[in-house]
Amino acid sequence: MTKLRAAMLAATCAVVTVSATSYVSAQRGQRPSDVEPVRHLVYIATPGDNGTDNQSGVVVLDADKDYSFLKRISYDLPASRMPGPKISGITVSLPLQMLYVTSDGWMKAIDLTTDKVAWTFNGESAPVERTRGAASGCCERPWTLPDGKTLLVGSSYNSWWYYIDGATGKSLFKLPTPEANVAHNLAVTADGKLAITGSMSSPKNGKAGVAVLDVPNRKVLRYMTFSEMVRPLTINHDGSLVYVNVNDLIGFEIGDVKTGKMLKRFEAPGDWKGKGYSHGIGMTPDESEIWVADPVNGLWHVWDNPGDGRNPVYNASKTIKPSAGVAHSWIDMTNDGKLALLGDSIVVDVKTHKEIAVLKDEFGRRIVHTEKALFLNFQEGKLIEANNQFAIGDAKAYAARMGSKTSDQQR
Repeated sequence: MTKLRAAMLAATCAVVTVSATSYVSAQRGQRPSDVEPVRHLVYIATPGDNGTDNQSGVVVLDADKDYSFLKRISYDLPASRMPGPKISGITVSLPLQMLYVTSDGWMKAIDLTTDKVAWTFNGESAPVERTRGAASGCCERPWTLPDGKTLLVGSSYNSWWYYIDGATGKSLFKLPTPEANVAHNLAVTADGKLAITGSMSSPKNGKAGVAVLDVPNRKVLRYMTFSEMVRPLTINHDGSLVYVNVNDLIGFEIGDVKTGKMLKRFEAPGDWKGKGYSHGIGMTPDESEIWVADPVNGLWHVWDNPGDGRNPVYNASKTIKPSAGVAHSWIDMTNDGKLALLGDSIVVDVKTHKEIAVLKDEFGRRIVHTEKALFLNFQEGKLIEANNQFAIGDAKAYAARMGSKTSDQQR
């Protein structure tokens, strides 16, 4: 009798599940079998430095089919301007269904429903006073703010950041950062309140490496100085800590965003001093690991990152040695923390720290520069989920990890 009741209950649950699915589909005018599965695609904006990878446009690969080539989206450049300037950043808007690509000289919006260029922002109409970069003052890293319709965009190695209307490409505001005057990298907190912006300016010249921005109020909160010029950076889930690569260091430094003080310096083992520096850093969404590029030895080092993230511990057993080396180092990760994409065309399984794919174009050539790339998920032709260009901490993933540890300790 007990087995009979269990069987009847299971059958009832199955009917309820199917009915619920049928109801949702009916609201869309579809049967359950008509709903398309989610497609997992990788969008790679090319070219890399000086067009040396012989690429141009956005290369799209199908992650569900062994990263096979799907299509290439053109920037609509004339032949005289091909392959185009180095791409400096990439981001998307879900509400607007737009992809944004920045370069030294322009920023373009691409309509994801048509793969056509919707607008181009060329920066200032007259040459600008600049530290370096394009005479138009456009453009470096972009980030889509939480409203999905406004972009924070770096000037081209200059002393300000743009607020751009994502629908039209109109410049809404320019926020000066005179003490961090070579705008380059950035990360924005999930609530859109803080932006941690990196500057390729030297402390030897009295300039800061990071400007902390109050994004809604459009003002600089403070500047942060590290031991050397700041390169790539990442932040934890609430933006209270920033982790930066700097010149002359294989490793990273940690800064306290609230106080503006550098906290600690972490050096990788091995023979690297005086030979180069890390140009790539990111963390898993739950912040349990910090990955750092080592171009001198062709490795990615991993630090375990327990507790509040202020005391990482080097873990040699997790070291990654990509088959393509570490020349164009960068990193971003899927939102679920399962996959990492390295800047030299390599996809890594995060759990095992093993290489699982090499990204190639329609001619079977390795895409040398995959620094500016995104993991994008589509369903029924619409973008439904995107990661960010930088591997930053995620509040939910971090809370889940810390909550599970707390539960284990209480048992």
